Amino acid sequence: MNLLVLDIGGSSIKIAVMDEKHTIITRDKVKTPMDGMDALFTCLDDIWKRYGSQVEGLAISMPGVIDSAHGFAYTGGALRYLENRPFAKELSERYHIPVWIGNDAKCAALCEVTLGSLKDTGVGAVCIIGSGIGGAVTIGNNVLTGVHGFAGEFSYLSSDWKNCCGFNEKWGAVNSVYALIANVAAKKQLDKDQLDGKAVFELCNQKDEVALSCLKEFTDYLAAGLYNLQACVDPEKIAIGGGISKQPILFEYIQKSLDEIYAAIPFNIPRVQIVNCKYFNDSNLMGALANYKLIMKE
Repeated sequence: MNLLVLDIGGSSIKIAVMDEKHTIITRDKVKTPMDGMDALFTCLDDIWKRYGSQVEGLAISMPGVIDSAHGFAYTGGALRYLENRPFAKELSERYHIPVWIGNDAKCAALCEVTLGSLKDTGVGAVCIIGSGIGGAVTIGNNVLTGVHGFAGEFSYLSSDWKNCCGFNEKWGAVNSVYALIANVAAKKQLDKDQLDGKAVFELCNQKDEVALSCLKEFTDYLAAGLYNLQACVDPEKIAIGGGISKQPILFEYIQKSLDEIYAAIPFNIPRVQIVNCKYFNDSNLMGALANYKLIMKE
């Protein structure tokens, strides 16, 4: 049985035809429509025309607070038009095929805890850095969802205890890739459209002082969030994912920032291990497939 698996993100939709062993047979990517549901359905219809005849089901990883059991999207993260929609039912009726939808970071967490960097951990966590901070906590081989599916929504954690009402003060805003790009662009007096994440890390790897100072600011905030996460659930490992997780210099600076936090604390506390998501950007796709298989067996 082959499945069509989509990872709908804030900038692109990753497309994969996969078999039951998590092998990616066909891979593609298109830009995520930002104009609303009509544009998204047009995009998905085009994808379905290309790949629908090859598959027997559809699994989707997407941002937001998702009730996977009922296929309902309470929020859509950066895709506000996905709020309060029975999205799985809409797609199932549209394409006449079983459909499963789930939060992207929780998909990544299931992949990593069953196949990847968190395998055999008693307690773990995943932190996906992209257009926000996707997250999940794992206990054994299970992903903690919470009562409303809101567990692990790290983007909504406050980065400022005194001014925590707006989203600009939330962890997902200060530690998004967009925030890093904007900071480097502002300090180098460039238009932010002249840079992307790849260009920023090229500058960092070239030891550009401005870019490195921005990266240090970025990882200082990130390390503070990771430390708070450690204090809440005491994970053995925290797996970092997202496109920028392929950059070794990111982990070098995360560890530097964490070491500064630990050094300032006058107590002997354990140190959490920071690791890559083993499957990087494919974690969301593989986790969506794994979740589909679990649900279809029930």
